[in-house]
Amino acid sequence: MSPVETGAAGSVRVPTLVYQVHDDLMTRPADVQAMFDNIPIADKKLVWVHGTTRRWDGYLHFQREPRALLDWFATHMK
Repeated sequence: MSPVETGAAGSVRVPTLVYQVHDDLMTRPADVQAMFDNIPIADKKLVWVHGTTRRWDGYLHFQREPRALLDWFATHMK
């Protein structure tokens, strides 16, 4: 079941941060980009995790490099 094909991304109405391991073996970058592009709001950000194919590295990304997430929260949690 693809969120791109079902159009679920088009229903998002809140500020959204999407992040994904770019070379994750279980996803295709074009699908993630299409989901992001289909989010119909201006307040959105896509963070690619590069340098790995392991999904687990994505789960740990913001522990290792928290700046993008901290900046996002600083902007949206006022």
